[in-house]
Amino acid sequence: MQDLFFGLAGGLGLFLFGFSLMGKGFQYLAGDKISCLLTRTSNPLMAMGTGFLMTLTLQGAGAATVLLISLFGSGLVRLKQGICILLGINLGATVLVYLTSVQLGKYAFLAIGLGFLLFSCRKKRYTHYFGCTVLGFGLLFIGLNILTTAMQPLVEHLFARGILTQQAISPLYGYLLGFLFTALLQNNLATIGVLQAFVRQVAISGQESPFLHLTAVLPFILGTGLGICVTATLASVKDNILTKRAVWAHWLIIGTTTLGFLLLKGPLSQVVNGTTLWLWRSAGAAKEFIFSVPAGPLPTGARLLSKEIAMAHTIYNLLMVVIWLPLAGSFSSFLTERITGSWRNQEEKTTDGEYLNERFFATPGIALRVAAKEILRTGEIAIDMLYFAKIAFFKGQSSAIKDIGKKEDHVDALHAKVTLYLSTLLSKQNILTANQSRYLTGLIHVVNDVERIADHAEHIGEFAQAKLEEKLPFSQLAMDELALLYEKVLDICKKALVALEADDPLLAKQVLEREMVIDNIQKEMRQNHINRLNQGRCWPGSGIVYLELIANLERVADHAANIGEVVLEGKEELI
Repeated sequence: MQDLFFGLAGGLGLFLFGFSLMGKGFQYLAGDKISCLLTRTSNPLMAMGTGFLMTLTLQGAGAATVLLISLFGSGLVRLKQGICILLGINLGATVLVYLTSVQLGKYAFLAIGLGFLLFSCRKKRYTHYFGCTVLGFGLLFIGLNILTTAMQPLVEHLFARGILTQQAISPLYGYLLGFLFTALLQNNLATIGVLQAFVRQVAISGQESPFLHLTAVLPFILGTGLGICVTATLASVKDNILTKRAVWAHWLIIGTTTLGFLLLKGPLSQVVNGTTLWLWRSAGAAKEFIFSVPAGPLPTGARLLSKEIAMAHTIYNLLMVVIWLPLAGSFSSFLTERITGSWRNQEEKTTDGEYLNERFFATPGIALRVAAKEILRTGEIAIDMLYFAKIAFFKGQSSAIKDIGKKEDHVDALHAKVTLYLSTLLSKQNILTANQSRYLTGLIHVVNDVERIADHAEHIGEFAQAKLEEKLPFSQLAMDELALLYEKVLDICKKALVALEADDPLLAKQVLEREMVIDNIQKEMRQNHINRLNQGRCWPGSGIVYLELIANLERVADHAANIGEVVLEGKEELI
C-alpha cells in the first residue's frame, strides 16, 4: 500500500509538473498572441480557435477555463464569444489527451537531457523557455511510466477480489467516478492520465478484463468532462453576474452533452473503435506507400484502448462543437434573460478596481489589457469631473462642485489600485518580455496623467466656487473664449482615451496635433486678456480666475498629449 501511495503521488506529481513546465514554455513563446486574440476576436470560429490555442498554451482545460471565467468577470469577453472559446478549450484538451496515449517513454530521458541544456540558457529567453517546454515533455512521460508501475499492486488486489474479472461497473457509477476524480484533482488530463496508467497495468497483468474495452471506460471519460466544471465554479465564487452566466453555460453545455452521450455509449463506442482502426490502417497504408515500410499489425488490448480513449475524447468534443456552436448566440441570449442581477460595471463607476485580477499575472498580455481597461474607466471618471466643473463654472451649479470631490476620491482610489497592480506585475520580470515591460511602464505614466487630469478638474471646480461665492463678473467675450477652449480640451481628452483603448497611432497623432492647436489658442487668449486689462474692461479678481482656468485647461491638454505619446511608443510594445 505504501508503494502504491508513494508511486501515485510521485508519478502524478511529475506528470502535472511536466504539464506545468510545458505550459510555462508555451505561454512565453505564444501566449501573448493568444492574449491579443482573446480580447479582440468576435467571429465564432476565430473565438473557438483561440480557445483551442489557449488550452495548448496553458496546458490544460482547467487552467484555460479559470482564465476564461476571469475574463468574463472583468467584462473583457462577452457570453456568446465566451461560449465559442469554451468549446475551443475543450477541443484543445483533446490534443493533450493524445499525449497520454502515445508511447513515447523511451524518448523521455532524451527530452529531459536536451530540455535541461536549453533550459540552462537563461540569458537567451526564447531558448530558455523552449527548453522548459522540452523538459516538461520528458517529465510528463516519466510521470506516466511511474504511474503505470505504481498501479501494479492495486490491479493485483482488484483481480484477487474478482472485481476486474466481473461485468463492468454501471455506466452511471463510472460517470460519477470520473466526475469526482476530476473534481478532486482539478485536472481532467491528470484523471485521464491515471486511467491510461491503470489500463496499461491491467493489460500487463495478462488477464482478460472488461476494463480493456472502451464501453467500460467511456462513462469515466465523459465524467471527467463534467468534473472540470467544478474548477470553473470554484473560480467564480466571489465574482459577479457575468461570471455566474458563464458558469451556468459551462455546466449546461458539458452536462447535457456528456449525459446524452452516456445514454448513447454503445453507438459512440462503435464509432470510436471504427474511426481509430480506420485511421490506423490509413496511416499504415500511407507509410507503406511513401516509405515502402510494411504496415504493422492492428493494435489490440491496452494499446488499442489507449488510442480509443483519446479518440473518444476527441469525437465527443467535436460533436459538442457541432451541436453548440450554431446555438451560441441564442443560448447566450437565453442565459442573459434568465440569469439577471446587477453588475458593478463601468457606468456605475465603482471604486473596487473590478477589472484587476491577479489570476491574469500568469498571462501578462491579458494583465496589461485589463490594467489599460481600468485606466480607461478611471479616465472616464476624470472626464466626468471636467464636465461637472464646466457646469459649475458656466451655469453656477454648486451641487456639481460636491460631485467633483466625490469623484476625485474615486479616482485617487483607482489610481492607487492600478499602480499597485502594475508594480506587482513589473516585479515579475521573469514572465515579462522586454516589450511588455516597456509598455507596462508607459501605462504607469498614463494612470499618473489621468490622476493629474482629475486634480486639475478639481482645481477648476474650486475656481467655479470662487466665481459663484464672490460673484465675479466675466464679459461675454471672455466666457465664449473659455467655452471654446474647454470644448477642445474635453475633445482631446476623449480622443486620447479612445486612442489608448484601440491602440490607434493615427488617433494618437491627432491628439498631439490638437494639443499644439490648444497651445496656440491659450496664447491668444492670454494676449486678449492683456488687451482687455489695458482697456480697463476686466475686473482684477475675474482676471486671476480667468488665467488660472486657462493654465489648468492647458495642463489637462498636456496630460492628454502624454497619453497619446504612450500609445505611439507602445504600439509595438503591446502583444
